[in-house]
Amino acid sequence: MAADPLVWILSGGRKGDLDQMLALARATGWRHEVKQATRSLAPPWPDLLLCAEASASRLALRIKRLAEGRTRAVCLGRPAGATRGFDLVITTAQYRIPAAPNVVEIGMPLSAAREGAGPAAPDGPVALLVGGPAFPDLLDGAAAARLAAEALAYAARRGHILSVQTSPRTPPNAIRALEAAIRPPHRLAVFGAGENRYADLLAEASEIVVTSDSVSMLSDALASARPVSVYPLPQALNLKWRAGEWLFRSTLAPVRWLFDAGLIEAAADRRRLHARLVAERRLVPFGEEPLPPLPGASGRDLETAVQSLRALMAGTAYHE
Repeated sequence: MAADPLVWILSGGRKGDLDQMLALARATGWRHEVKQATRSLAPPWPDLLLCAEASASRLALRIKRLAEGRTRAVCLGRPAGATRGFDLVITTAQYRIPAAPNVVEIGMPLSAAREGAGPAAPDGPVALLVGGPAFPDLLDGAAAARLAAEALAYAARRGHILSVQTSPRTPPNAIRALEAAIRPPHRLAVFGAGENRYADLLAEASEIVVTSDSVSMLSDALASARPVSVYPLPQALNLKWRAGEWLFRSTLAPVRWLFDAGLIEAAADRRRLHARLVAERRLVPFGEEPLPPLPGASGRDLETAVQSLRALMAGTAYHE
């Protein structure tokens, strides 16, 4: 391995993916350059490629072939198709990637590895972060009304006011239901209407509740060093979901080929991610007694990723 390997970060334009790759590259201390993921890229090739999107993962494997083994390819999250072409895949539980020598599963995406906002305010509000529909999770007017009623009752039991923040994905019918239910002294901030107090809410909260659709808001909540719980939105376990699950579990060779080629992608299962975080005592299901924040958890995820990357470039086996 070069003493200071050169890393190319293949960006397809999604900020969250780029943030993860930058967090990992910076933590290694290696030289790195951000490259737009286009076929116009040309040699000299780098020592290491990082990618985190389907199109970029295909390009990473193409460059690896062109480099004739001199470039290692690493994917964060889930590549398009099979993982076996990559030297390393650093993933999280919702992608359901089978265990393999080249797969390392961490607790949360690496963009969550940042400093918290300081000690929780004991008298602060219960913060409720509301996302939107994300298959198979549903959020419509009826689900939002139920969410508001249960969150208000929970905040009352805890002796706090409820402070609700919606997101860009919260649909209008859900916003209307929240507006009808959230009355002073409780607070409702609708994304795009007035000042954005999202960061302030995370800093002033005594604890945080996040709807089950959003991994990014969950990352923010865990990084804030507050007790966190996840509210399970209702799910549409419809024909589309059942067909997708049957295909994902199928052992038929033609079906497996479709997944391996990246022509079919299994739906992410965020409940698996939540279950892992519950097992690690990083959060609790909504309504249970909150746990104190787990110090350094996101930093340990980053350290695991860094050590697996260093082992890869050194040509040694990684052991947790």
